[in-house]
Amino acid sequence: MRLKLNLDLENENLPIQYRKSIISFIKLSLSEYNEEYYKKFYNQKDNIIKPFTFSVFLKFPQFKEKEIIIENRKIELNISIADYGNSIILYNAFNHQKNKKFPLNKNSWTLKNISMIMEKKVTSDELNIKFMSPLVVRSRIDKKDYYYSFNDEEFLHTLKTNIKEQLKITNIPTDIVDNFNMKAINAKKIIVKFYEKKIETSAGTFKISGDKNLLEYLYKAGMGSKRSSGFGMFQII
Repeated sequence: MRLKLNLDLENENLPIQYRKSIISFIKLSLSEYNEEYYKKFYNQKDNIIKPFTFSVFLKFPQFKEKEIIIENRKIELNISIADYGNSIILYNAFNHQKNKKFPLNKNSWTLKNISMIMEKKVTSDELNIKFMSPLVVRSRIDKKDYYYSFNDEEFLHTLKTNIKEQLKITNIPTDIVDNFNMKAINAKKIIVKFYEKKIETSAGTFKISGDKNLLEYLYKAGMGSKRSSGFGMFQII
């Protein structure tokens, strides 16, 4: 299921690292709705694989060093969830936040409405896709993170490893990822600052191929690493 949340800003200044604020908003929504559901997705001690991803659309944003100027004071938050059960949990949690102010640094936003977006059906083993939020491909070696964009030699192998990791919470066999492939159509490398790190990511359009069940799951849950932090969400074109 895909949800679209329309947020109204109190003023036009949005923190440059808005993903941190959205993660906090998701956590608050879950914790106030049901503590058990909050712990299902978040735990300070465990790195829990989450079945959702999100992206943000801003109209005519003006990027400054520490903030983004949004003249119309509107944020469109798109969330894609892999399965119906978790979709209902998140929908109900967000619904409890409607018309409440969520504090930001020298600003706030208010959730005005939530709508469900029709998903496309995956009917082929090949898809042309466009990323709505950048794709993060990450490997961890000796407790250090390395990030790869689409032109890197290690990109596809590491992406497959990331996908196999996210499939651990599903019944999809990980060996079908071996036949997965991804080719750039009109892509670019983007450096994103996330918390205190600068992350190399990929954006644009790509062709992906593989098992239809796998492609459908990636379409719903997102692809790659850091999906629940606002990366790896795509649309079918």
